[in-house]
Parts: sequence; C-alpha cells; structure tokens
Amino acid sequence: MRYFLRILTLAAASLLTTSCGTYKGYVLMNDIEAPAEYKAPVRHDLTIKKGDNLQIIVTHKEPRMVEAFNRITRSEMSSLNVNGYVVNNDGTINLPVFDTVRVVGMTCPELERYLTKRMEDEGIVNGATVSVKISNFKVTVIGESGTGIHEFDDNDVTILDLVAKAGLAGNGTVGNWGGGSGIRRDKILVMRTLDTTVTTGYLNLLTKDVMYSPYFYLQQNDIVYVYPSKTTIRRSNQLFDYWWDRISLVSGISSIVTMLLVWFGVKK
Repeated sequence: MRYFLRILTLAAASLLTTSCGTYKGYVLMNDIEAPAEYKAPVRHDLTIKKGDNLQIIVTHKEPRMVEAFNRITRSEMSSLNVNGYVVNNDGTINLPVFDTVRVVGMTCPELERYLTKRMEDEGIVNGATVSVKISNFKVTVIGESGTGIHEFDDNDVTILDLVAKAGLAGNGTVGNWGGGSGIRRDKILVMRTLDTTVTTGYLNLLTKDVMYSPYFYLQQNDIVYVYPSKTTIRRSNQLFDYWWDRISLVSGISSIVTMLLVWFGVKK
C-alpha cells in the first residue's frame, strides 16, 4: 500500500505541475541569462518591392539644385509633408529628371548610391546626399492575437517590436501577445511574399534562438499568423470545458488527500 501511495503522489505532483503550466512554456526567451553577452542578430537591408512607397529626399548645400527631386509640400499647419514615389507593377518609379527608374529588387542603400552616382555621371549635381526609406511599412497580424494591420515608421522592425505593438492594440483579452495563455508562443508563422513566391517560417518566442532566425527582422507586407494555445482550443468547447474543470477539481483534491496520507505514514 505504501509503494502504491508513493506512486500516486508522484503522479499527482506531475499532474499539478502540468495543469498549472510551466515557466519555460510561457515566458518569452526564457533561456536568456543575465549578465551575459550574445551575438547580435544580423539585419538585412529591405529589398524594394512592387507597391512600396519610397520616401526619397535629396539634399545639397544649394537646395535649389535638387528641389526637383523632392516632393515636399507644406500643409495648412505649416508642417512639411514628404510625398513618396510608388513602385509600379513593372518595378519602376517615375522620378523627375530621370523619368523611369527601375528599383524593384534593390535595397534602399543601393538605390541611394545609384541615384547619387547617376546625378554625378550625368552632370546634374555633384555632392548631393540621397536618402531612401520605405514609408508604408506594414505587417498584417491574424489569428488568436486579433486581426489587424500594424504600421511602423522605422524600417528596422523585429518580431518583438510587433509583439509590443500588437499587445498595446488591445485586441481581445485572452489572445493578447502581452498577457493570458491564449496564444502559442513556440510557434508563430510568418508568411513573406518575394516577387512571385511566398516563403514561410516559424518563430519560437520561448528561446533566444529566435534572434537568429531570418524572420526575426520583419519585412514590409509580412503576414504573421498566431496559433491558439491548447487552452484556447479547449475553451472553445464549453461542454468539454465544463467537465474538464470538474475532473481537474476532483483530481486536485484526490492528489492532496493522497499526499497527506503518505506524509502521515499511512500503512497497510
């Protein structure tokens, strides 16, 4: 009887542990130690795609020499607005002076160098500084965390930036990135369109290795799907949840009684 009760005690402890969830199954990047040093994640420059809105600003010590390139307007509130150049379906933009320029497939730094060199080679202006940025950077989130389109001013966007922003959006209570147990943190799907193909990859937010995934840095128009956790799936079936709660309660009480019997030395 004693050995039997000991076995029941171990089983009960295991049940209680798994029913309450685990630290490693909940906390983001829980294997990070501090203080410690880790290799920084590698960022790759964004590739310009069809439909991107490019903010191109050309500066020079003589502003009049480059003002034709800058689509800058002044609003009623006296603030400056920079109107971008939309990448056409053929991968080109219509740039003043140069007319049609093919930009798809280039990175922003590559386009900056190209325009600077072309201005000098064609004798338009020397010593100009060109700045290129994708101004319509957005990521679509669907799934358990709520559905929404999140826009970013910066082009350096990581999955953690999205976690923070999607959590602040308040899309539901159970499904939020920032709270509850409604999402799977170990399996986040990222879908990325590259010209005529769609690539996919999974991110595991529970480990520091997520920083070294090619999908850690998001790209414009990425689609992120958040899977529901097992708890959320179970909650979707109210009848099952009704009986599961009662079975869990009875199991928990039985576990406590069993442990008490063992502790007080119940013998056969």
